[in-house]
Amino acid sequence: MRAVVRDAYGPVDILRVATVEPPVPGPGEVIVRVRAASLNMADLDHLLGRPRASRVFTGLFRPTNRGVGVDVAGTVEALGPDATGFQPGDRVWADLFDSGHGALADQVRVAASALTPLPDRVSFDDAATAPHSGTLALQGLGAVGPIRPGERVLINGAGGCVGPFAVQIAKARGAEVTAVDHGDKLDFLRELGADHVIDYTREDVTRRDRRFDAVVDIADTRSVLAFRRCLAPGGRYVPIVRGIGSLAEKALLGPLIGGLTGTRMRAFLWTPNQRRDLDELGGLIVSGAVRPRIDRRYGLGDAVEAFRRLESGAARGKVLVIP
Repeated sequence: MRAVVRDAYGPVDILRVATVEPPVPGPGEVIVRVRAASLNMADLDHLLGRPRASRVFTGLFRPTNRGVGVDVAGTVEALGPDATGFQPGDRVWADLFDSGHGALADQVRVAASALTPLPDRVSFDDAATAPHSGTLALQGLGAVGPIRPGERVLINGAGGCVGPFAVQIAKARGAEVTAVDHGDKLDFLRELGADHVIDYTREDVTRRDRRFDAVVDIADTRSVLAFRRCLAPGGRYVPIVRGIGSLAEKALLGPLIGGLTGTRMRAFLWTPNQRRDLDELGGLIVSGAVRPRIDRRYGLGDAVEAFRRLESGAARGKVLVIP
């Protein structure tokens, strides 16, 4: 079968499509025929081996796992001994972030416990957009606290992989949403349902007069001190942190500043691939409250171009790879 692999940490050019032996399921494992996969910033981080501290888990000098890709939607092809809960032909989806990666392939071997049934009314393409980014959006909004109808919610970095889900979920919960990204994406943010849009290259949202009840900071490029300026009394701030330094600042300094100012500012621990989250995302997609946005589709042989599209920051929605 075909699979996108890499033999070292590095830029997207190190990727190649290899012909490899089809996977064989072990005890409790399932072979999934991949129907669609999508790219996330986590895939790019995994490719580059960043942050460097993460290499303790992924391989100090070279990656222990050559596979690439976390978001997968497909059908069950075969089951190993003691694999329960599924039958060949079942539609499934998953985030393979903590289950071995490898979604960019014709088939992938996955623990049966990592798979969630995919609703019949959700297409494979739509399903592939959501497990990683949609879960981050759900958990980020959950960490910022229950979104009450009419609350003013700021989504910073709204035009990437996670942001479109966060904007739509917040709107579905009745929020008045302000979305921040660069100017080329403002029309896209309006299409997602954002009530207000801000071009960060022209205006600093943390220095406006407007205050927000809740802030989900996906971009994670500013300090907690900066975002304190745009919180309303009793406001809540949660970042989706990407770097070790940022995590330390948000986790340590955030609660201190929040305690001194009557707000709540804290990081949260993301837990990937929770079935309850995928079930909720499936319901939101079926109802139409969330409409996955697909930027472009690429074949396995064009994986390098797909990653370049992701890396450019120009994508409006998710970049898909279809075997």
